[in-house]
Amino acid sequence: MLEIRNIDVYYGAIQALNNVSLTVQPGEIVAIIGSNGAGKSTLLRTISGILRPRSGSLSFKGQDITGMAPHDIVKAGISHSPEGRRIFTNMSVYENLQLGAYLRNDKEIEKDIQSAMDRFPRLRERVKQNSGTMSGGEQQMLAIGRALMSRPELLLLDEPSLGLAPNLVTEIFNIVLDVNKAGKTILIVEQNANRALEIAHRAYVLETGNVVLSGSGKELLADPKVKEAYLGG
Repeated sequence: MLEIRNIDVYYGAIQALNNVSLTVQPGEIVAIIGSNGAGKSTLLRTISGILRPRSGSLSFKGQDITGMAPHDIVKAGISHSPEGRRIFTNMSVYENLQLGAYLRNDKEIEKDIQSAMDRFPRLRERVKQNSGTMSGGEQQMLAIGRALMSRPELLLLDEPSLGLAPNLVTEIFNIVLDVNKAGKTILIVEQNANRALEIAHRAYVLETGNVVLSGSGKELLADPKVKEAYLGG
C-alpha cells in the first residue's frame, strides 16, 4: 500500500531523515518507535505532504505521491492524526468532525459523523461542547474521529497516547485495534514502545533519522537491544 524508498528529509541544513525506506501492506498495523528527536513525526509529516523529501520517493497504491500537496494526499486516501491532537479548540465536537470531511461532497457525511460518535460515545455526549474544554483523552478520540471522516485507506497516528493517564492509554490502543479490525491500515508513531509493539504486525526502529531495526512486533519486543533502549530493560 505504502512504499517509501531512500528518503532524505531536512529542516534547513539539518538532516532529520537519512536514507529511510519502509513499506506498509494493506490491513497492517505498522509501528515506528524511537526516542525523542529520532525523526518519527518528521516521517509522518513527509508522508502526508507537510514536508518534502530532498531525495528518494514515496508511493501509495502504486501512485507516486512524492511532493504532492497535503490535500491531494488526503484525496488519495491517507489521513493524518497529528501529535498534540491539533483539534480546532474554538469549534464544537460536531464542527471538528465536519471539517474532517471537508474534501468530500457525497451524501454520507452525516452518517459517518454518527458512526464516529457510535465509535466514541463520549463525543456524542459532548457533541455541541467547545472541543477545547474537553479532557486530553476526549480530544484524542476527536482527533482520530476527525481523521477517519475523510474515509482514509491509510491512517497515520502520531503519538496517540501522549500525555494520557494509563487507563486512557489502554482505551486508545483498544480503539486503534478496533479501527484496524474495521478495515483500516494504520501507521502509528509511538514513544510507548511496549504498547505499540504489542499491537503491531510489524515495526521499525528509528535512531537519529535512520532505520536501525525492523521486524514483527513480537520479534522486536523480544530483541535485547530494543528491550534495553526502549522497554525499560
